[in-house]
Amino acid sequence: MTVAKKLTKCPYCKETIAAEAIRCRHCHADLVDKTGRRTSFFSRYNTFRTGFIVGILFTLVVGFLVYLQFYVSR
Repeated sequence: MTVAKKLTKCPYCKETIAAEAIRCRHCHADLVDKTGRRTSFFSRYNTFRTGFIVGILFTLVVGFLVYLQFYVSR
């Protein structure tokens, strides 16, 4: 006789896991933070490193657009 489990999807890899899981068995993501609450998908990527990389990419894109505006159009 088997016991029916409640299933849910991992917010990171979208694989089916147990609803009470604290760690995904497929992608090994932590589903519970230090206070015991479940973490959201976006809070995992809300770091200084991500902001820094986005800032660098934004600066490069703006620099490229300025280059195109002033040096290529002549």
